[in-house]
Formats: sequence, structure tokens, C-alpha cells
Amino acid sequence: MRRQSGLPAEVSSLVGRGPEIAAVRERLRVGRVVTLTGPGGCGKTRLALRVAALAEPGFHDGARLVELAPLTDPALVPASVAQALGVSERDAPTPTAGLVRELAGRELLVVLDNCEHVLAAAAGLAAVLLAQCPRVRVLATSRERLDVPGELVFPVPPLGLPADGSAAAVAGSEAGLLFAARAGAASPAFELTEGNSAAVARVCSRLDGMPLAIELAAARCPALGPAELAARLDGHPGLLSGGPARPGRHRSLEALVAWSYELLGDAERRLLARLSVLRGGFGLGTAEHVAAGGPLPPEAIAGLLASLAGKSLVQVQPGGVIGYSLLETVRQFAAGQLAASGEETEVQLRLLDWALGEARSAEAAVGSTGWAAWAGRLSAGQDSIRAALSWALGGQEPEAGRELAARLARWWIATGRYSEAGQFLTTAAGLPAAAAPGIQARVLLGAAWSAYHLGNNRRAASLAADGVACARQSGEPQLEVWGRNLLAGLAWHAGDADRIVAELEASRALSGQPDPALAARAQVLLANAAWLSGDLAEQARHGALAVELARTAAGQEGLALALTVSAVSAIAGAGLQAATVAALDEAAELTAAHPDRFTETTMRNWRAWLFATLGQLDAAEKEVGLCWAAGRSGAVRLVEFLGPLAEARLAAARGDTAAAIGALRRAADGGRRVDVIVFVPASLADLACVAAIAGDESAAAAAVGEARAELGGRRQAITAAALRYAEGVMAWHRGELAAAEHLAREATVQWHRGCDRMDACDGIELLGVLAAARERFADAARLLAAADTARQSLRYLAPGFTANRQAAARAASQASHALGDDRFTQAWDEGQALTLDDAVTYAARKGGGRKRPATGWASLTPAELEVVRLVRDGLRNEAIARCLFIAPGTVKVHLTHIFAKLGLTTRAELAAQAAAHDLTAR
Repeated sequence: MRRQSGLPAEVSSLVGRGPEIAAVRERLRVGRVVTLTGPGGCGKTRLALRVAALAEPGFHDGARLVELAPLTDPALVPASVAQALGVSERDAPTPTAGLVRELAGRELLVVLDNCEHVLAAAAGLAAVLLAQCPRVRVLATSRERLDVPGELVFPVPPLGLPADGSAAAVAGSEAGLLFAARAGAASPAFELTEGNSAAVARVCSRLDGMPLAIELAAARCPALGPAELAARLDGHPGLLSGGPARPGRHRSLEALVAWSYELLGDAERRLLARLSVLRGGFGLGTAEHVAAGGPLPPEAIAGLLASLAGKSLVQVQPGGVIGYSLLETVRQFAAGQLAASGEETEVQLRLLDWALGEARSAEAAVGSTGWAAWAGRLSAGQDSIRAALSWALGGQEPEAGRELAARLARWWIATGRYSEAGQFLTTAAGLPAAAAPGIQARVLLGAAWSAYHLGNNRRAASLAADGVACARQSGEPQLEVWGRNLLAGLAWHAGDADRIVAELEASRALSGQPDPALAARAQVLLANAAWLSGDLAEQARHGALAVELARTAAGQEGLALALTVSAVSAIAGAGLQAATVAALDEAAELTAAHPDRFTETTMRNWRAWLFATLGQLDAAEKEVGLCWAAGRSGAVRLVEFLGPLAEARLAAARGDTAAAIGALRRAADGGRRVDVIVFVPASLADLACVAAIAGDESAAAAAVGEARAELGGRRQAITAAALRYAEGVMAWHRGELAAAEHLAREATVQWHRGCDRMDACDGIELLGVLAAARERFADAARLLAAADTARQSLRYLAPGFTANRQAAARAASQASHALGDDRFTQAWDEGQALTLDDAVTYAARKGGGRKRPATGWASLTPAELEVVRLVRDGLRNEAIARCLFIAPGTVKVHLTHIFAKLGLTTRAELAAQAAAHDLTAR
């Protein structure tokens, strides 16, 4: 499948430049940063784009254009580059950090166009990318070099001039070819002949071979023939050489633009000057709003635009809806004319009024079917909106600027422009004059959401609390809902289920038309709260509601995350179904079509769990890699927890205990590092279970203590059950069978009560193992069979963190040997007939063990007899531990009990007596 190009399509042909293209490509081959320098209008951008298009196939991730000309604030350079490259700012401390994380492993050519007015910021960012992203190359255009390490500079020369005035010489030169091509496009009747070739050669020479100047001159051919054009240029004093202040090519272009301007009619000149306040692309409606007034009625704007486009002073952007733009050289000249006219403030105010109108209309559409279209309009006009906002907040109209920033807050956050939102909203919040409560609420809540997505939870919490207070004063319930939704998200990160529910209940009590996207996110958070409370059935219910609501949201906002959450309860323990796989497949398709690295990171983690649970380990390993890739490319800080957790689940399915323990430790540390402590106790509880099953009591006990300290007074019922389970396994290894059975039963009942059926299966299995250890072999067979049967129906096919399949197999073998084939088969069949609910009930009322004497050979448990047999066979503790899949420390505990019961003191005595006794398990 062909990769879509990240470069714009050429709207006109590039004439000549063959040697220059080859020279720049060679520099790009040997260097990682190449800067094309030269005055405005010399063709730097066109040359850079052609070189990038030719080089693009050699870069795995292609080439992307970043246009810096529309920027007015150098501080916005990193965010603008991130936006142009499709890099999410979520969870990145700065846009630059997000770019580094996204591009660190990518092979990409980045074209930075028009760096001169933000030179220091562009150079600083380029230097960081070159230092930290080894496969990224930068192709820059600027009037001066970036001056970064390793930079190769290519001064762009003028086009080749005709050697003489003959038609052949003109047609054979780059400058002559360009003039002929553009003159022919402007006037189909134009043809290069011996009669006009000398005049064309004189025009090209007079304009120093500057491409933009030649294009502007050629655009006059419908009104002026080449001879008259050459005469006009010869008579224009601004085009005469002289004066050392600026190089000749600078003077030629500036004078040519001035001359072209002077040839315009009054209405055209006025329109061009007024259009200079617009940045980037703009539509006819925008031009009418901003530039009409006084002698320029709105109905005249379309015709005047067409006239300016015909003279190459306005660029036409083809598409479904025709758009326009100004070349930066022309815009700067026109801006000077506007300033000299005395109309600048008036036109800037009209631009601000237009931006406010767009922002107000877009905000009013939030939650409606029209929101996506309005959000797209804001994105299309963002350069001009940003210019209006900078002008207003810069001191010209601060109150209007604050309102504009406030009305843009929802759009900034919804489209991932977090650092830009933070920058403008922080400025707006710092204005000394008091704002209306509704405006202040938008400012504070927008800044809070920005801080939240950039990973600063403390700042987010403070701003959100103040913003909710202002929203309450404003009487706008949807503003308060927006803020409380954020407070609930912060409560989820802190693992506080009660606070999640309290914030969302307060939201639900508010009046007003609900926003389906926010309502869906609320259901996601309630699903998370249900998990914390240990109720997977309630988690599934809220997940399903989230999906329903997200499907009705504008653009189905949040649907991929809702689908992911709807599958979590099944994977976490309720049991896998076809719908589980379908939900995650749809989520994967959505994130592929509409990239959302945060959601994709979460979704890939759960897909890794899904395939690991099904025993499809190759697929699980692939999802682990995709989880890390999505998190790193999107600067999603949560990957520091989710990546290791996915690795741990895969390691458990493979039976790699050491890898599982290491990954779970990294997951817990990662949760602390990103200040999302909700996941830390669960990771530690899983670590305790894996370590306890492996017989590493010290590691398990330490993890239990650490998890309980992290939990504090917060409720995490499933995590608490896992801690009881780990303690039960440790008690079993110490030979404290009654205590082990009690703890395992408590954990199993708690899991079952919360619909965590997979862990409940492991709990029933452990109770079966303990029943065999206590010589209740028929109970053991029934419980082990029930666990095995339930596991199949749940599609829990590969072991998880609480599984101990080897111990279960040994217990089944002991039970079969003790009962005999017929009785064992009968008990096993009875266990298979039990539902999981019946098995939990059965396990809950069973307890105790066969009464045995306190001392002597008859007092030894089946586990102790296994140890004695291996001592008799000459095995040391380490070898015994490997045979029985327990820790050497557990073997030592068993031997201590055996010596005490038999009154022996040495291993040799034990081996000798064991040889004389029947060691068949009783």
C-alpha cells in the first residue's frame, strides 16, 4: 500500500533548477540539516518542496512540510511543528519533548519553511531533533542560516538568464522559460517569438532572474506586452541599481512588488493591504468580513480577489471550496501599506470580530452534529485566529482577547492543542481586570484540561476547582459538567472511587442538554470506579453505556476508548466472549482511521492481555510492541505503566516467573513516576501473587506490605482479594494449611462476588490443592475439576498472575493415587458438573483436614512426604525445590517441620529411616 505523501501538491510547474536540485539532494544525502538561503522570492520553498518530493521515497516515514510563515510568536514553533507532524501533546511536559518521543525511532524528512522571523526558535528545535532523533533530517528555508551544528548551507541562486535576446537563447534559459510559461498561463495568446524575445530577455535580466519577480511581471502580459513591460521596468526608479544598503536581488524584488502594487487600482490596493492581517489560507467569507468596509462593499470582494489572483499577488488554493493566501513577501509589503494608511487598527478589530464570531459559533455547536464541521473551520482558520488573539492579548483589546481564548478552550482541548491552549489561557487568566464568571470559568477549565493532558495533575486540580466554582456562578451547567468530568478523571488517577462517583453524581444533577461525548466519558469513569469497588458486572454495564453514548456523539468522539473500556471487565476476569474480541477489533480500526495515541496505548495493552489469556502468545507479543510504539510515538506517559504490565501478562502466560515479577515491578514504579497511582497497588498485588506461587516469600511479603501502604484507606476490592490470596499461598508454603485455606477461601469468595471469574477459578484451584494437602482427596478432585471446566468456558486458557497449574497437576495426581481410579473419576466427574457459582459455594463450606497424630511418620503431610522421598533419593534443597516447583526456602521450612515431628536432627538420619518406611501419601 502506497504511503500518503506529507507534502502539498504542486499548483504550478517548477521551471529549471536541475543542477540546484542535484546539489541540494547531495547535501541532504551527506548531512542531516540543509538550509536553503536567499532573499524572499528567490524560489527557496519551491526548490525545497521538489527536493523533498524526490527524496521522500528514501525515508521510511516520508517527508512532511511545516509552514512557519503564519506564526507571529516564536514560542508557538514547537507546538506548530508537532501539529503539522501529527504528534499528540498528551502527557508530554512540552511540545518539544513530545516531538522527541514521537520522532526518536522514525526515519523522516522535516521541511521547515520560512524560518527567518522565528529563527532562534526554529534553530533550537532543529538542534534538539538532530541530537535526539538520529534518523530525522531537516531541510530548512530561511533568509539566513540556522547556525546549528552540522548545518550545510545552500544559497539559492537566481534563475539562469538568456545569453542574448534571441528567441532560442530566451527559450534555452531558466528565466526565459519561466516568463514564457507564466505569461502563457495569464494570456493564452502569448507566444515567444523573435519579435518579443529581446524584450523578454531584458525583463528577465532587469529582474535579476528572481522567480517571484518574473512571475509577477509575466502576470501583467494580458495588459502590457513584453516591450511595454520592459520599458515600464526600465523607467521605474526603484528598480535602478544604486545604494549599497541592500543586495541587488533584494532591491529588485521589493521594487517589483511595489511597482506591481502601484499598477493596481485604488480598490485593489486597499483590499491587498487589508488582507495582510490574515495569515495562512482564508476563504471568500473571511475576506469579506475582514476587508470589506467604507469604499469596499462586501459584494465587490470576490471580483477584486479574482483580479489580484490574476496578477499573481494573491495565490489561489484549489479544492472543493476555493481558498486564497498571500506569499509572505507580498503580505509583508502589504502590511506596511496598511500601517501607512491609518486603517490598521480598524482592520485588526474586524479580524478580531471575525475570530470571535467563529469561536462563539463553534462553541455553541459543542455536542451537536455540527461540532465537527465547526471544529474543522477553526482548524482551517487557525493562523488568522492566532494572529487576532496575539494582537488582542498583546494589549490592544485584552478583554476581547480573553473572551476569544475562553471560547476557543473546548476546541483546543478537543483537538489536542494542549500547549497552545495553556499558553494563551495562562495569559488570559493573568489579565488584571475581572472577567465575567462564564468567561473566567472557560479560561480556568481550559487551562486545567491543558495541564491534565500535559501530565501536571496538581496544577490541573487547582485550576479545575477554581473553574468549577466560576462555572457554578455563571449559571452554565455544561461548563460545570466539563469541569467535574475533569475532577473525576483526576480522582481516577488517584484511585479514589468515592470521589469519582461524587463528582459525576453532582454533574448528573445539573440541568441542561447533555453533551454525548462528555456523558460517554463519564460512563468510562464510572466503569473505572466500579473496577476499584470490585464489581466487574457494574463495570461492564457502564462500559456498554459508554459505547452507546459515544456512538451518538459528534464524530463518534471517544468511541474507541469506550469500546476498549467495555472489553476490560471481560479480560480482567469476567470471561472472554466473541463480543470482547469484536469491541477491541473495532477500537483498533477506529484508532487506525483517526489516530489517538492515548486510546491506542490503552487498547493495545488490553489486546495483549486478551491474546495472552487465549494462549495466542505470538499475537500477544505483537500487541505488546504496538502498545509501546503507540505510547512512545504519542508521548503518552501512561505507557510507562501499561507497557510493562502488558509484558508481565505475556510473561505469566509463558510461565516465565522472573520476567513477570520484573515487569510488574517496572509497572508499579512507572505508575508512581507518572503520578497515576491507581495502578500501583494492583501491580504490587499481582507481583505478590506471582512471587508467592514461585515460593519467594520475602519478595511476596514485601510486595504485600508495599501494596497495603499504597492503598491506604482507598477501596480496591479485587486488589485486596489478590493480597489475601498471596498471603494464603505463603501460608501454604509454610505448612500453615488451615490459615492458607481460610485466606484462599476469603479471596475466592471476594473475587466471585465481584464477577472476577478467572481469578475465582484460580482460587478454587488453590483450594483444591490445599484440600489434597489436608488429605481431603475427593474434595480436591471435585474442586480441581470444577476450576478446569470453568476455565475452559471463560476461555482462560493460559495462566495469569494467580494461576498455579503445576501445583494443581501434582494435587490431582496425589488425589488419583489416594482414591484409586474409580473413586477419583467419580469425584472428578462430579466437579465437572458444578457451575462456577456452585463450585464457590462448595469450596466455601468445605474445610478442615484428616485428623493425624502430632508426631511420628503418620503425622507427615503429603507435601512433607514428597520432600522426604527426594531426600531419600539424595537430592539437595535446590534440586528438591526444582522438582516440586517451590522455593529452596520452602523446602527448608518443610524439613524443619519433618525433623520436629520425627525427632531427628540430621539429613542422614532422615534418609536412613525413610528407606525403611512406606512413603506412599496417605
